Amino acid sequence: MVSVICVAAWGQQAPPRVGVGVAQRKLGLREAIEMALKGNLEIEIERSNVSSSAQAIKAAQGAFDPIFRWMPGVDSRNTPVASVLQGAGGKLAEKLMAQNFSLAQKLPSTGAGLQAGFDNSRASTSNAFASLNPVMSSRLVFGITQPLWRNRAIDRERAELKIRRTQFNLSESDFEVKVIDVVWRVEQAYWDLVGARQDVDVKADGVKWAQEQLARNRRMIESGTLAAVELAASEAELQRRMDAWYASIGLVTEVENLLKTLLAPDRQSPIWGEEIVPADVRTVDAPAVVDLGDAVTQAIKDRAELRGLALRRDVNDVQKRLSADQTKPQVNLSASYSNAGIGGTISATENPFSASQALTAQRLNQLSALAGLAPLSAAGFGSLPDILIGGYGTALSNVFSGRYQSVQVGLQFDLNLRNRTAEATLAQSAIAERRLKLEQARAEQLIEAQVRNAVQAIETAKQRIAAAGAAERAAQEKLDSEIRLFQTGESTNFMVLTRQNEYLDSRRRAVVANLDLNKAVSRLEQALGSTLRSRNISLK
Repeated sequence: MVSVICVAAWGQQAPPRVGVGVAQRKLGLREAIEMALKGNLEIEIERSNVSSSAQAIKAAQGAFDPIFRWMPGVDSRNTPVASVLQGAGGKLAEKLMAQNFSLAQKLPSTGAGLQAGFDNSRASTSNAFASLNPVMSSRLVFGITQPLWRNRAIDRERAELKIRRTQFNLSESDFEVKVIDVVWRVEQAYWDLVGARQDVDVKADGVKWAQEQLARNRRMIESGTLAAVELAASEAELQRRMDAWYASIGLVTEVENLLKTLLAPDRQSPIWGEEIVPADVRTVDAPAVVDLGDAVTQAIKDRAELRGLALRRDVNDVQKRLSADQTKPQVNLSASYSNAGIGGTISATENPFSASQALTAQRLNQLSALAGLAPLSAAGFGSLPDILIGGYGTALSNVFSGRYQSVQVGLQFDLNLRNRTAEATLAQSAIAERRLKLEQARAEQLIEAQVRNAVQAIETAKQRIAAAGAAERAAQEKLDSEIRLFQTGESTNFMVLTRQNEYLDSRRRAVVANLDLNKAVSRLEQALGSTLRSRNISLK
């Protein structure tokens, strides 16, 4: 069957619709909703916000990732010195090679910071008093810093992670709100298209009847049973109805484009060039009498907007806890344990003190021999233990032997005498808490009004449907009677056109009443927060 939008039943060609070809797409309401869920751009944008929130959680977790650091380095120094004991010729030459490693991590449970370090170096010097040259040294350190007051229960990193996780749930709630909104708008646009097309049918029938009346008048004028002046009245009425018919076709295009905007994934989608023919044109079954109190209670429980406000309060609670924590003094317990070791080669350079006394000791020994005395023993500062003589392996052996242990324990106490930043942030959190409570009260009021309006709209639409149906039947009877009277000369052209307009108006009111009922049912489901559940739509 060709739609009256293209060709009217009496053969009158409708004005062309911009961008719409001859192809038709028969579309049911459920199929339209499925298309919107798959391709609607607003849903895709909101879905990307959910994905972004998931990545934000991962980013916040990064504060607790272990950090490995490697610091290789070479240092060559030539330092001027003012003492020959430090360096010959007034210069101390040193070379240092380092291979240092560290690993640090913050614990998400207590806020403690763990550190581990492994330092290695090789040093050589021109200082003649160095017993080991070159010398290798290694040091293994383990440390912990534990906040005892501020930052113990919560800190910025843990607060950020809690907030990001809550914001992810909030993004899912916002996504649900957006999906419900899009589904509701698809339903509204779909029923608007149904109503607009039915209105075109009504106006097309009006044009058809006006043409029939005009032809009837011409025949009667030709037979002499009707005054010629009635012809102008009939032609004027026909053109008025043609104008209304053209306007209704233009409105169909606008409503159809609105629906296509919700369904199409982009402007290149084939649906833009097709005529959408709604497959579901019936009036939906209105729900039974709704108990207003139960309906409002259900809406307060199920509406995603209120869940979103609850999540925003959770975010503010975390910020409030953090702000309150930052007003406390900071007391940190720090402790470390380290093992150290060295290993090196005995310096080939003779001790300057021993070298300077060598001739004196030799002369004294000669004189002692002449006097029959025992020679003097060589003077010195003692020797290094064998466990320090060697290379890098010796240094490592000393590290893990446990001979050279160090333990450090201490407290760090910081007191902000006037921490205005933390105090202001805490005050802002309290203000935000009061504002969120007010927003919840306002949202609950809006939900109350929406439920009441939706229930009232359903009851009103049902009454209007009954009234419009009765009016349509009565108007049709009056029209049929008026036509019979006109044909027998007992009525006038004016009365026939008037009865036609009355019948057309009653049909339009019936169309609007049925349209309003369909839209009111959709509004009630949105107000109750049951849109997705009633259509078996899952967002997981």
